Amino acid sequence: MPAGSVFDYAQLEIDSGQFLTAAQSLSRLTRKGVISRISKGKYYKPSQSKFGNSRPRESAIVDTLTVRQNRRIGYLTGLSVYNQLGLTSQVSNTLVIATTNPLQPKKIEGYNVKYVKRNVRFLEEDVPLLQLLDALRDIKTIPDTNPDDSLKILKGRIADLPKVKKGRLITLALSFNPATRALLGALMEEYFPSVKVSKLKQSINRLSVFETGVTAELLSNKNSWNLI
Repeated sequence: MPAGSVFDYAQLEIDSGQFLTAAQSLSRLTRKGVISRISKGKYYKPSQSKFGNSRPRESAIVDTLTVRQNRRIGYLTGLSVYNQLGLTSQVSNTLVIATTNPLQPKKIEGYNVKYVKRNVRFLEEDVPLLQLLDALRDIKTIPDTNPDDSLKILKGRIADLPKVKKGRLITLALSFNPATRALLGALMEEYFPSVKVSKLKQSINRLSVFETGVTAELLSNKNSWNLI
C-alpha cells in the first residue's frame, strides 16, 4: 500500500474466510503504529515527514463516514462546505455529516465528527444540490457573512446549474423544512422563472411565516412566500 492510502478488506484481495486472520494482523499493525484504524474495517497508512505522521485527506475521511458497500449514505455539510462555496472565510476542524441515521459524535484522526439528520433519498450526483439546500437552511447562522450576501453567492451557484438540475433542486427541497422550501421558491421565482415552483408553493402553510433575514432588495417577492 502506498503511504497515504485509506483501505478496507476489499483492497486486500483476500477471501472472506481469511478476514479474521487479516483483522488480527491489522490490529497488530495498528498497535505498532504502522497503520491507523479510522472506523470499523477502515484503515489508513500514514505518510511520514519531519513533522511526524500525516493524517488522511479530509475527503478520504468523509468517504469512510458516508459510503457503505459502494453506496453513498450521507454527505458532508456545515462550515467546511460553506467555506468551499465561498460563503464564509472561517474554517473548521469539525466534519458535519448529514445522514438518515445519525450516530454519536466522535473523533477520527484529529477531526471532530458530528452528525445531523436529513430525511431525504438522494443519489451520488445529488450531493452538491443538497449542500446548496443546507446553505439556504442555515443562511441566518453562517459566520462572517449576512443572509443577503450569502443568497447572492447561492444564486450564482444555482445559475450555473443546467435546467434539469434546477428542477432536481426543487424535488430535493420538498424533503427539507418549510423555511428552506419558501426561500428556495422565492429565489427561483424571482431569478429563474422558467423553473416551476408550484410544488414548493403548495407545500407551504399559508399561515406560517419564516424569518430568514433576506431583504426585499434581493427578493421583491418575499412577502408572497411568507418570508420576513
